[in-house]
Amino acid sequence: MPQLSVMIPVKNGMPYLKSTIASTLFAMPRDSELLVMDDGSTDGTGGFLATVKDRRLKVFRNEESIGVAAAGTALLGQATGEHVARMDGDDICLPWRFSVERRALRGVDIVFSPMLLISARNLPFRPHLERGLSVDAVPLHLLLGNVLANPTMYGTRAALESLDGYQKTHAEDYDMWLRAATLGIRMRRIDALPTVLYRRHSSQLSRSRPWDRKSADVVLEASFQALAGAAIGFEGSASTVLYNRPRSNQPYPTDPDIQAFADGMLSACARLKKDDRRILETRLRSIYRL
Repeated sequence: MPQLSVMIPVKNGMPYLKSTIASTLFAMPRDSELLVMDDGSTDGTGGFLATVKDRRLKVFRNEESIGVAAAGTALLGQATGEHVARMDGDDICLPWRFSVERRALRGVDIVFSPMLLISARNLPFRPHLERGLSVDAVPLHLLLGNVLANPTMYGTRAALESLDGYQKTHAEDYDMWLRAATLGIRMRRIDALPTVLYRRHSSQLSRSRPWDRKSADVVLEASFQALAGAAIGFEGSASTVLYNRPRSNQPYPTDPDIQAFADGMLSACARLKKDDRRILETRLRSIYRL
């Protein structure tokens, strides 16, 4: 059994996919496998993958695209490693990534790590490294937004399989981490060197579908509602909280559910350790003007 299965779902990944594959294979241990799902590409992605000569690479193809959520779930079903990790088809994996994350996995089920933003031309944006988040703090931070970068995910295959894959929603990765936190899966974001160069470009899928500007996503709302109830005892409307977060230079929402959510978060925050509490309180006060 391989130690690690790295999963890359991709559709029309050229030209960035070349550096993604090369950097990921370079960083991977020998006893590992790289699983790539070509999800109905029409730009030469399949032709490029056929030229890669590395026994660790396994390529799957959908003639018709099934979407990133279903493609990610299909890859998880093909994984045989004790551990699994994700990459996006337009990012760059740094050489130390998997060794750092493997060590950090001790005592938890899934870890996430920092990343640096780069442009389409590989130029870096101004660095902004996120602080580490403990197992206790992660569920509360998830209620304020997705703080876990899917392309840096590294976890046990058993933990990922217990979630039954990604669901079809505007934010399939955010939804998965909400469900994981509700089930008590132990997740943390580590303090470490960046492990991924995350590319920002005009054709990026995540930039075309900002989840918090949409509505009537019943899948995401149900997952958010479940975690909010379990973590802070919130019984109000998940959709109200998700789609009406206070925004800069906008009137503060007066809905009682938003106030109840903010109060519940502040109360739960008080139970965290000092450093965790300070980080979460800063986010709460910046968003909800507490």
